[in-house]
Amino acid sequence: MDDDGNPISKYSAYIEWRHGRKPRGGWPHYRGHIVFVSASRFETMQKLSSILKMEEKREAKELPKRLSVAPQKYGEESDDSTDIDTPTPVHVKRSKVSHKAHVDPAEEFLKLYGQQPPSSDDYNNLRKTVNELRQENKDLKEENERWKEMVLQDVPGLLISMRKVVDAAAIPTRSESEMTIPPQTLPSPQPPSRSSSVTSKQSSSSPLPSSQLSKVEIYPGSGVLVDKLAWAYALNSTSATVFVRHLLTAVFPHDILLVSNLRGSSRGKGDARLPLDKNKLDAIYNATLERWPGTQLSSIGTTINAKITELRSKAKSVTT
Repeated sequence: MDDDGNPISKYSAYIEWRHGRKPRGGWPHYRGHIVFVSASRFETMQKLSSILKMEEKREAKELPKRLSVAPQKYGEESDDSTDIDTPTPVHVKRSKVSHKAHVDPAEEFLKLYGQQPPSSDDYNNLRKTVNELRQENKDLKEENERWKEMVLQDVPGLLISMRKVVDAAAIPTRSESEMTIPPQTLPSPQPPSRSSSVTSKQSSSSPLPSSQLSKVEIYPGSGVLVDKLAWAYALNSTSATVFVRHLLTAVFPHDILLVSNLRGSSRGKGDARLPLDKNKLDAIYNATLERWPGTQLSSIGTTINAKITELRSKAKSVTT
């Protein structure tokens, strides 16, 4: 080197950069570390080979990493050997396989999900429940048989007794007009002849007309009679509305209902509706209030008009 720091002859330098990640464009020259300088290429190669050999020896002297030691339960107990002397991986693998081969999958499942096998108490409870269900089924069958026997034996007798009650209640009562008729005065007291006495006995013993026996007065003193069967249907009604509908068709003929209305009405273009008989309407109202106390009069009238409208619409559908 001269006084200015320039080399007098050609030389080779071995520079190393090992600080951090290589930046883009390479490391700057001023951050390099000069390992050696040589004047010829042969000398450079010798120094490089010696440096590489030294690095290989240094790496060979470094101790290997400590190997993992398997637990003692998978192998035999250690006999004061070093940590490097561990069982071979093959031996550990075989011990694990042999251990798993003896484990029941069902037991593992129960251990995971915390379920225990059913005990004898559970079996007893299930058996008891099955016996109770069988006994309940048997009781239901016996009850069904009793109901069937009652329907076949008791219901016909009940219908006959109900028929007798209806017939007994259908005996016609004397109206108020008959009770208020004054007795006829005889013209002169004459001894009754034999023929007249015979005729009187025959008239007194003669039965009532069949038409009168088949009728029932819907309200005492009204004089409005209906058929026994229609009256029985009305008595079996479940509501006041059904009761009124049955009595309306039983009291008034069908032809009169088609051209009439509750109170009568007149239309501008259509035919005028005739009012229904007031005496019969009062009998229907009184019979309904007697059978169903608390029924509103407006609901009875609405039911009558609705039934008449229904009959009128049915008649129109039949004619068309």
